[in-house]
Amino acid sequence: MDHHSIQTFLTVARTRNVSQAAEQMNLSQSAVSKRLKMLEQELGILLFERVRGNKSFSLTPTGESFVDVAERWLGVWRETQSLQFRSPNLFLSIGSLDSLNYAFLPRLYQSLARHAPKLNLKVVTSHSRELYDLVDRREVDVAFTLLRREQPNVMVEQCFAEEVVGLRLAHPDVPDKQIVHPQELAPQDELYVEWGPNVQMWHDQWWDPGCPERIFLDTAQLIFSFFFHPRQWTIVPLSVARQAELTGRYRIFRFAVGQPDRICYKITHKYPKTGVADSLRILDGYLQELVEKPT
Repeated sequence: MDHHSIQTFLTVARTRNVSQAAEQMNLSQSAVSKRLKMLEQELGILLFERVRGNKSFSLTPTGESFVDVAERWLGVWRETQSLQFRSPNLFLSIGSLDSLNYAFLPRLYQSLARHAPKLNLKVVTSHSRELYDLVDRREVDVAFTLLRREQPNVMVEQCFAEEVVGLRLAHPDVPDKQIVHPQELAPQDELYVEWGPNVQMWHDQWWDPGCPERIFLDTAQLIFSFFFHPRQWTIVPLSVARQAELTGRYRIFRFAVGQPDRICYKITHKYPKTGVADSLRILDGYLQELVEKPT
């Protein structure tokens, strides 16, 4: 099994068509088919369903499962190849959430990028649960997540807590109220993003968690694509709200009842890769500055 066969498999899995895959890879169709056949023989499994006379392929259930394995294999191969070109500089791979990358961590990234001696950085965006797996597999050295859970090889520590606030359009039909009671906000007008278990528990005490009319979103960035009506509202961390407010299109409000903070956790592997310890100490120094002076 080599990177050529894995890349070919992933290209055909994406296009589901041998001729399109061959064109993208600048290969003949016969070369593509040969690589797939050799890969299946080496693995001893059937990856694609083929129909005679039809250039379109469909993945078998085993093939569907192998896509994730192939992507990880190719990622490891690329990292291995990069070792021969890597300078003696420090390196660090960071996993984080979309919302943190958008509004809280840019200052940290800028500090790390300007650090001397130079840090080779890699940033991966994913969801909280998946970040634990990335750290466990040591695909990232450190990650920032909203979820606290026990995992044998992962160390978890609270990194910071941040206030959550309400956000809605700056519209003439929307009263410019700085304090709003939850009962004034209709659940069907909500743009919902999950901000961690503690915020979700508080949220569900005031609004029906099963309301089918609300719009469910999985990243903070999507919120701004769905804001179009003056009745709409959402709950976001203060850092996200302040970034949005700078555009002049949105207003921040706070709740008349107490709400919990969004809690962010830093997770690392119990046995980090060789050479990462110094990079993690540098990150911790900049992170402490960011938490002490968030704005």
